[in-house]
Amino acid sequence: MRTDSWVLSLIVVATFGGTDVVPVSLADAFETAPQPAVHQSSSREEALVWKSSTHCERVVKDGGRMAVPASDTLRIGTWNIRWFPHGSPPDRPDHSIAPTDLGWLTCTLVWMQTDILVVQESLATTKARASWDRVLTALEHRTGDSWQWAVQQCGTPEGHHVGVLWNASRVTLSAMQSLWHLNSKATSAQNPCEGGLRPGHYARIRSKHQPGADFHVIGLHLKSGPTVSAVEQRHAALNRIDTAVARFLEEDRDVIILGDLNTMGAGDRHSQRSELKYLRRMVAKEAPGFDDLSPEPRCSQYFRGRGDWLDHVLVAKDMAEMRTRSARVTGYCAMAGCRRIKGEYPLAYRRLSDHCPVIIAIDNRDLD
Repeated sequence: MRTDSWVLSLIVVATFGGTDVVPVSLADAFETAPQPAVHQSSSREEALVWKSSTHCERVVKDGGRMAVPASDTLRIGTWNIRWFPHGSPPDRPDHSIAPTDLGWLTCTLVWMQTDILVVQESLATTKARASWDRVLTALEHRTGDSWQWAVQQCGTPEGHHVGVLWNASRVTLSAMQSLWHLNSKATSAQNPCEGGLRPGHYARIRSKHQPGADFHVIGLHLKSGPTVSAVEQRHAALNRIDTAVARFLEEDRDVIILGDLNTMGAGDRHSQRSELKYLRRMVAKEAPGFDDLSPEPRCSQYFRGRGDWLDHVLVAKDMAEMRTRSARVTGYCAMAGCRRIKGEYPLAYRRLSDHCPVIIAIDNRDLD
């Protein structure tokens, strides 16, 4: 049935007892229509999130999320956001790669519902700080929560840094510090960024939902490079995990180490598989003993059209709050299903990062 606007105006006036016929818009006369219920996105919606910024906004506006927010769950992730916010090295710009799309990035963060996100490859320049301020402001506006960002203090502003973004309405981070042990070239706390490499980025996590989860988080970004020397430096850093975390274990043996471990081998598939096996064996022996969670799907970055597993989540074997012993990859990697990409890369690769987010969920309870 056709209903003209002037009919609606008459109805509105009659309903509210008016004596004059005054044109009234529906927006003025009635409350704003209720927002769509938040729901877990279908695979189709997830694909749209990573198709473009416009598509992501549509999914989020319609209530789609990677997971429905819940007080009994904390979501933790890692994402290498390539050369944030430039997208490529400022002194060697790649004009085929655009600067980080801050609006799209914010939309994906709202969609992913992460409470804690460890980030690699952020710069610490004035522009980088201003860009993170824009993201924080947008997140606070869109979620109604308070958000914070902290980045490692050592290293040159133009170099790669490990940082952490967190929902301060959901969790508290404290005792943040650089763990020099996890930089294979560092020899003490006086030179944590020795050799241009990154130390571990540590924080103590406590849920604001009490009694909730409390644990240690360490963000990593190990030496890159498909060479024997680079592999040896990555191994040397991992071999110091027990030394790096020893002083924290008396307080709590729940430890999560996550980040870009650059497990690319020495330039061939065989050495890459060997490095992945070595990583699993090594971290299992580093006190208190860690599981390298298997990702689904099994890639987190693309290079020359081929998907690789570079971003890892290591969880203490006895951490009872872990719901599953696996991690979830989203982003364009998941949309490609880790199959070979031929021709032009997806827009998310060019506007966000060559890496994809890796997410885990834990029980928001203290089960120690």
